[in-house]
Amino acid sequence: MSTRTRIAGVLVVVALVAAASGTGLAAVDTQQAQVQEQTQTQTQTQTQTQYCTYPSNGTYESFGVSNLSAPSGVEAGEPVTVSADITNPNDVPMIQCVEFRLEGDVVERTGWALNPNETETIEFDVNTTDLEDGTYIHGVETRDFGELATLTVGEQPEPEPEEPTATLQFDDQESDGTNVTVANANLSDGGYIAILDEDGSVVGATDYLDSGPQENVTVPLLEPLNESANLTAQAHLDTDDDQTLDFLTSNGTEDGPYTMNGTPVTDDAVVTVSEEPTNGTDEPTATLQFDDQESDGTNVTVANANLSDGGYIAILDENGSVVGATDYLDSGPQENVTVPLLEPLSENESVNLTAQAHLDTNDNQTLDFLTSNGTEDGPYTVNGTPVTDDAVVTVGEEPTTEEPTTTDEPETTTTDEPETTTTDDETTTTDEPETTTTDEPETTTTDEPETTTTDDETTTADDETTTTDDDTETAPPTETPVHNETES
Repeated sequence: MSTRTRIAGVLVVVALVAAASGTGLAAVDTQQAQVQEQTQTQTQTQTQTQYCTYPSNGTYESFGVSNLSAPSGVEAGEPVTVSADITNPNDVPMIQCVEFRLEGDVVERTGWALNPNETETIEFDVNTTDLEDGTYIHGVETRDFGELATLTVGEQPEPEPEEPTATLQFDDQESDGTNVTVANANLSDGGYIAILDEDGSVVGATDYLDSGPQENVTVPLLEPLNESANLTAQAHLDTDDDQTLDFLTSNGTEDGPYTMNGTPVTDDAVVTVSEEPTNGTDEPTATLQFDDQESDGTNVTVANANLSDGGYIAILDENGSVVGATDYLDSGPQENVTVPLLEPLSENESVNLTAQAHLDTNDNQTLDFLTSNGTEDGPYTVNGTPVTDDAVVTVGEEPTTEEPTTTDEPETTTTDEPETTTTDDETTTTDEPETTTTDEPETTTTDEPETTTTDDETTTADDETTTTDDDTETAPPTETPVHNETES
């Protein structure tokens, strides 16, 4: 608040508080009462020019003055605003006079009302129309305090541009070696942050940064750190306004550092390298499980595989030559991955093979490792070593191509060729062959009954058959065991 809306109301409060405390302010003279009545009918303002009707009571401390603000120079006739903070140090509300003086003369005086321990800003508008060119002393004063300044009236020199400013906070930190972090930065005119090593050489820099405060600014390094180091962050201007750091390419003539009193704005930090550098990105990872196995020689099986970025599994022989590979595999875990071989392995041999995980570096889902002489789709690595697993592959039967089966041709199976024994005109036949024909009537003859011939009479056990005078009678099959007897 810069003004009070009603001084009269405050006067009444002052009078009441003063009366209660037994001070001299309880007796408000006739002139003060007239001012109170006059103020109630005026617009809401505190300004009273050239005089102040409020008594200077030594019983109370004087209002204080601080933070005087005014321009240092103006053209003749240009209006000037002078401001200052006014404070009531007393424990009661009070009104005291505040003055604006020019060359010691009171230009404006006003009564200012403040509550206990309250501070407000007061302003005075100064007309310089009648002032001759020159430098004047002016100020704001209360009963016991005041602040002074100078005001130059007349033609003003071109103002010098404000010097650009910058601040940096570069804390000790751990890093993977590929970048560092500046905790806080504020470049008044925008620019860059460069990182210098102990020799003062630039080892990293940001892209263009806008003006104003920024937090946790990541600064990539030109070469990954292999060990802990003392580094310096240095703020740089963009003097040629091309948003490209030209400090090195111009031999320091462009985009020089921000300075304070002629010294570059910098901050130092100890950077501890905690991990193997990863070129700023998460390194792709892969795992393989290639177990010893038997194979028909045309393919092998990788029990488990997990390629973080997808790719391929190649099979290498003992000479490191690729002898088989998968099509493109999606990222993530997979089981029992079949890998076809380029040439079948020989029968009845065991070979040592290696499964190797490969990236799809050109994103075409085609393994170009061989056709590119190894420049594309290289292997996944851990600490620079390809991700592999070995296995002994034993080849069983020679690979065969299954012949088609034709069901229209009859299939004949013959088992147990019959045994025939002849003794004294007695012929015994057993295990008659069984004949099966596909798509033909099936005839099966098994266990032909034993036949004994005596005096032209033939008796057959199990499916007994009696033959007399060319008549043949065939009995149905039974479960009756063979008695090996001859009927009479």
